[in-house]
Order: sequence, then structure tokens, then C-alpha cells
Amino acid sequence: MNSTKRILLVNVRSLLLEGVEGLLASNGNGKFEVVSTLANNLADLIDEIEQLGPSIIIIDEVTSFINAADLIVSLLNVQDMRLIVLNSETSKMDIYDRSESAISKLDHFIEALNDRVSPTS
Repeated sequence: MNSTKRILLVNVRSLLLEGVEGLLASNGNGKFEVVSTLANNLADLIDEIEQLGPSIIIIDEVTSFINAADLIVSLLNVQDMRLIVLNSETSKMDIYDRSESAISKLDHFIEALNDRVSPTS
């Protein structure tokens, strides 16, 4: 079983994403395969995602020509995908995770909420 995660960096045009690329390359210890794309529109990006099959996509919403909300909608049917949207102006990060959980009891629902909800710092 291959535990290497393929990470796709979208439109590395900011110092933030260049830093992320360097950080992953130097600290990944072989756990990450980092690839990048310069796709300038959503259709091209979706094609590259289908070809590359990344498990994580990282995009800087400030420098990208691709709207993060449109990308999220386009990825709704993709299983096991995580989208990390960075903002190089505010230094904030949003994580969108496509996952499923079977809920057969109310306790399972509450557990799922507690697993996904974390306090902001």
C-alpha cells in the first residue's frame, strides 16, 4: 500500500505557495509527491486533477485566476479529496474535506460533529 500523498499546488504565483512548495519538498520525508499546475481556467484545472489524481489540492485564492468556490462545486463528486484554500493577504487557511460517515445512532451524528468542529485560535 502506497502511503505517499500527491499534492497539487495550483498556480504557484505567490511567495506563500512557493514557500509551501519548498516546505513540502524539504520536510515531507518521502510522504508527499508535490506537483504543480499553471491552469488558468477551471476546465483545464479539472482536466489536470483527473489526470494527476491528487489527494490534496492547495490554492492561494488571492493570486489564482480560479475561484475557490467554483472549484469546490466542481469537486463535489470526487471522493477522498481535500482542498486547502490559502489566503496570502490574511494568512488564513480554509480546508474542505469530502468524506462520508454512516450514521445509525444519534451518538454517531454527535461524534461526527465533534470530529469535524474545532475551535478557532
